Amino acid sequence: MTAQETIMISSFYLFIALLIGIQAYIGLRTVLFGIALPGEALQDTAVQRIRRNYVLLTGGFAIVIGVACFFVTRHQTTGRSILSWTIAILLLMIVSVFAIRISRMSAQRLKAARGWQVDVQTKRAASLAVGRTHGSVLGSWWYSAHVAVMALCIFFAVARWDAIPQSFAIHMGPNGLPDVYISKSVRTVFMMNIVQALMIALFAGYNLMIRRARTSLDPQDREGSLRKQLKLKKIHSIAAWGISLLGIANLGLLQAVILYGWKLNLLIRYNVSFIAVFFLTLLGVLLYLRFRGLDQQRDVPSQEERHWKWLGSMYANPEDPALFVPDRYGFGWTINMANPRGKIIAAATIAVLATAIFVPILIFR
Repeated sequence: MTAQETIMISSFYLFIALLIGIQAYIGLRTVLFGIALPGEALQDTAVQRIRRNYVLLTGGFAIVIGVACFFVTRHQTTGRSILSWTIAILLLMIVSVFAIRISRMSAQRLKAARGWQVDVQTKRAASLAVGRTHGSVLGSWWYSAHVAVMALCIFFAVARWDAIPQSFAIHMGPNGLPDVYISKSVRTVFMMNIVQALMIALFAGYNLMIRRARTSLDPQDREGSLRKQLKLKKIHSIAAWGISLLGIANLGLLQAVILYGWKLNLLIRYNVSFIAVFFLTLLGVLLYLRFRGLDQQRDVPSQEERHWKWLGSMYANPEDPALFVPDRYGFGWTINMANPRGKIIAAATIAVLATAIFVPILIFR
């Protein structure tokens, strides 16, 4: 594997590790790994220690497995290296699940020991439609930019069909030279455009989800809470639009490298830059929301702890008419899995992601 490929793959691993590590600090401050705490608990050193221990546990494992994987894969082929790093990421995710479980149990014991009680608010002022009429997110037509990029890629592939070689490389060996070729066909030439279409559908659907997510209003400050939540939705919508557009362009560049012989170094540099921009954008959004307090907006109807399943990360409330609600300790919104439509949407999302991953593998195998 070349040095540039090593940098790109290890950078992606680092991004995943950092994303897992900051999980303890995302979402409502008064929710500790899915356990609701009173406001006075935020200053308790034991609460801070539980969050810190989670970061140390996941971060320490990420460093150990990352360093080991780096030295093991330096002299492996690209295919073996990707497999090794994928296994490392899966191991890190498994460890994070155990770390969340341990931290959650610690939070439960601490809450019982301190005798903390959290009153469940029954008064609700929520709107399922206000976000649809106040321009809370970017309009769907914004994704015409993504479609335009995809259409441009298709146009060039059609226009230069005769110039595309009858077989083209899809893999580079450790020496930087092509070592795997596939035959030219409609499915191999336009495969990246299929993935682009799936990506556009996925992010356009996410934008629609933000638009339709319930907007819960503070009975004491309806207008103020409305403005804050609409701003929160708009920030998420813009960030998702920009990141997805870069991703569509990245797939187009990959198609050009494969079909037209563009320099691979250009793709690798773009990918490293894309990962950096993606992480910095995500981190910047998280910090901005935290400093502005926009990530602390309570969704009263979905605050009851008994409705949050599987380590407090999955919402299932058959009495709640909302399909999408804010994630209590996460980023963005989540689906009400007690809603029949929610199960369909979750299954469709998984199907789109799986298709986008496995279609290139099946075509290029």
